[in-house]
Amino acid sequence: MLPQWFLVGAGRCGVQLARAIEASGLEVAGVEVRSPRGRARVRRALPGVRTFGAAASLPPVHGVLIAVPDSAIPACAARLAPRLHPATSVVLHTSGLLTADALAAIAAAGPTVGSFHPMASFPTATGPLVRLAGVVAAVEGRPAAVREARRLALALGMRPVRIAAAAKPSYHAAAALAANLTHALVATAKDVLTGVGFTRRGAAAALRPLVAGAVEAALSARGMERLTGPLGRGDAEAVLAHLAALPGGAAAAYRAVAAVAVAALSEEGLLPDTRIRDLKVALTGHRRCARFQPLT
Repeated sequence: MLPQWFLVGAGRCGVQLARAIEASGLEVAGVEVRSPRGRARVRRALPGVRTFGAAASLPPVHGVLIAVPDSAIPACAARLAPRLHPATSVVLHTSGLLTADALAAIAAAGPTVGSFHPMASFPTATGPLVRLAGVVAAVEGRPAAVREARRLALALGMRPVRIAAAAKPSYHAAAALAANLTHALVATAKDVLTGVGFTRRGAAAALRPLVAGAVEAALSARGMERLTGPLGRGDAEAVLAHLAALPGGAAAAYRAVAAVAVAALSEEGLLPDTRIRDLKVALTGHRRCARFQPLT
């Protein structure tokens, strides 16, 4: 008999994972929902899958996957523990930050506990199914839970990678830097382009090849050697012009990210010291860098 999973949470992550589990040939025995909107979302995306209220006893399933916000996981575990069916042997949560300890209330009830974090973005619940083939699934927790999390990852075509509990904050921060903050920067860049006359669709079309190329260069580089633009060539004058043109919040983001790049460029010896110094001065907001002060 194929393993059955029960999902707790009808948000983007929970519904997408339930859909992926069904598509893999495993069975979703139900989804716990907390609102009429969540119930409607599940019925639309997972026709035929039962929905359960937050007080209902859970069905007899092999595993439970908790996909709720990080801050809600410990309280959710406490509410679930007395409602679990005796047949349930493993409970996992999908947080990339929290460890299996967030499920302490469930561990005390008997099932083995762990975490299963897909290193992927879930922009919508009911839109196109997110491709998980080849995506890393960071797994952590009790040994038996890690084994079950690996089995689930492989069934979904994912690449399970075990993460030490102490390493989860750094792991999750890296994922947020690469995904969440990139999203924020690109969205801000779109806003700047619309401010100079681009339509939103035109701004997206203009940025798409630029962003895709930059991301590919960063992924294939050892460090900053493939960085392009003013920072890559040490053009402090251009940096000053950018900072003068950007609104306050965008300028602050530019300074923060550029400072990280300049420090790496210096450490890797990719620019002369004079250019590094001028970039650092420009990023402080000074308009007169020693290298390009006007002649008197």
